[in-house]
Amino acid sequence: MNRFGASLVLIACLATASPAQQASGAASTRDIIVKTVPLHHFTSAEAVKLLTPYVQSPGGGVFEVSQFVRAVTIRETPKVYAEMMAVLSQYDRDPASVTLNFQLVAAENTNSRDPAVAGLDSLLRGVLKYSGYRLLTTSVASASENGYVTQALSADGDNFTLAVTVSDLRVEGNDASVHLSVSLTRNAAPGKGQPMAGVLSTGVTVPIGQTVVLGTSGIDNGQPQRALILTVRPQLASTKK
Repeated sequence: MNRFGASLVLIACLATASPAQQASGAASTRDIIVKTVPLHHFTSAEAVKLLTPYVQSPGGGVFEVSQFVRAVTIRETPKVYAEMMAVLSQYDRDPASVTLNFQLVAAENTNSRDPAVAGLDSLLRGVLKYSGYRLLTTSVASASENGYVTQALSADGDNFTLAVTVSDLRVEGNDASVHLSVSLTRNAAPGKGQPMAGVLSTGVTVPIGQTVVLGTSGIDNGQPQRALILTVRPQLASTKK
């Protein structure tokens, strides 16, 4: 009798568990959506590599449509699908570009004030030992992320080469910034026997829209009481989709 009763209990448990499992499986199947998403710049293989780590659901995945078609098919829950679309929106775009506004300023021991650098004058006087600041020249350069640009500058009879590498460009929110590797070189003077000389070389992360003093360097070109200051203000140029 006990053995028969135990068997009844076991059968009853199996009978009640099976419909629950079926209902759970049906709900999971209904939650899955399948959509083919066009790509702007990624190849199908690149998008699959980017999105596959986000796959969570059994049977879910990201699949190439064709090596000749910029699209992928996503099979996932709506929540995971939305996460994947947010990732694509961030990375499947043209490289962002910045406009870099440079000022080359002479720092001198004079009492003169140059209206062209009025916004910097008070700041520089507060942190440096020089009493006067004069704008020598300006330069504007545009560069895409991971790009490299050079500019020729002329100031007070000297010729300079400004070289800039742009990296780690962040374009959204309060963290919008760009990393710049900057070098300024005074070129050799023709017929004067003066070699090329490095004026400054530095790397810095600059917030978008802010002006930063990259560095100072004294120059011994007959003017021992003078230094050069280079400032830069990056502004976002484009973030095309």
